[in-house]
Amino acid sequence: MNHTRQDKSETRFRFKPQLSGLRFCAVLFVVVYHFSSFLISLKNWHYDLGSLIVFFFVLSSYLITRILLDAKEKAIDHAMPVWKVAVAFLTRRTLRIFPACYLYLAILMFFPLEGRDLRQHPAFYFGYLYNIRIYLTQAWGPYTVHLWTLAVEEQFYILWPWLILFIPTRYLPKVFGLMVLTGIAFRVFMLTVFPMQAQFPMLVLMPACIDCFAAGALLAFYHYRGKENNQWLKWASFIAIPVWLLLIVTNHRRSFIGLDRVFISLFTITVIDFANRGYTGFTKKFLENRMVQYLSKISYGIYLYHLIATLFFWKLFDLLQHRMSGWGYDLSAAGKMLASPYISFWIYFALAVACATLSWYLVEQPFNNLRKLFDYVMPKKKGQNQSAAKGNLPGNINRPV
Repeated sequence: MNHTRQDKSETRFRFKPQLSGLRFCAVLFVVVYHFSSFLISLKNWHYDLGSLIVFFFVLSSYLITRILLDAKEKAIDHAMPVWKVAVAFLTRRTLRIFPACYLYLAILMFFPLEGRDLRQHPAFYFGYLYNIRIYLTQAWGPYTVHLWTLAVEEQFYILWPWLILFIPTRYLPKVFGLMVLTGIAFRVFMLTVFPMQAQFPMLVLMPACIDCFAAGALLAFYHYRGKENNQWLKWASFIAIPVWLLLIVTNHRRSFIGLDRVFISLFTITVIDFANRGYTGFTKKFLENRMVQYLSKISYGIYLYHLIATLFFWKLFDLLQHRMSGWGYDLSAAGKMLASPYISFWIYFALAVACATLSWYLVEQPFNNLRKLFDYVMPKKKGQNQSAAKGNLPGNINRPV
């Protein structure tokens, strides 16, 4: 492989802590949103801040697409069939995502009331189909509400490597653009054909999220091509904001539902684009802070366990209150104080971090270490490379990219 090309690839895809810091910011927002009745109540004012969850989809797609484009390039240079990259990717994703999620579900199953639907319909939960379960029932459980995003992302992970690796790279921007239009068209179609049944539940289906993934992928493609100074994104975001606010204020539901996630995706890729180049000042210090980087490392666990942390806390408090009442002590006043959002948030967040820390060191990291056994690209032996140089390449390596 040409050394200049290799050096550019390594520079382009080196670890960037600010992108990692953004992942923690996204998780922190979800935790604050779920623990804040005020933010949740804003949806009565025409807008639900929960829509910002698509930040996850855009960021995830951006990072995953970067990895796959880099692995695809290296696989071709090493005369390696790209389907092996797809298999390695899916194996690595499974090792990273499944263990902690399955542990969460296993714990939840032990709670008689809270885990009842999980015990009755385990395939939807363990098969990463919970978003479909929500769509069918138009309801979700208080401790599984966040699992729909994991289901959508897993469905994305299954689809994405085959699309990125087997479509010639030069055609990918057109494919991503088509996917953006598909996401918008799907939401508008569902609102038009099924106005009563599909106004909210359809938003958790994979086709309704596909444009968010496409937006992140499109930015990853630009960065892959070396276009890292995209000032037009900033101006496009500024222009889009008044239109976005107008749709919110006028409550033009069909147009709003169709375009809302496009605006959020545009905002997200603008933030990511700046982080890729590197923020300065306070933003840089915050995103690269050692504590933020650690919390980003365990952010998957924080996202998983933050709701069940509330269940743990109040179950333990009820147990303690029952024991203390037998000794003549009343803890009801203390319970009201602890239930205050200004106090309970910090308790819940601390418990979520504690659960995530235990999960990382006892479950996630051991499985994560196994990913080293499944590299994306395994260079062939010297003799095999010589054969490839003579033209004995697999068919999918010779096709143009």
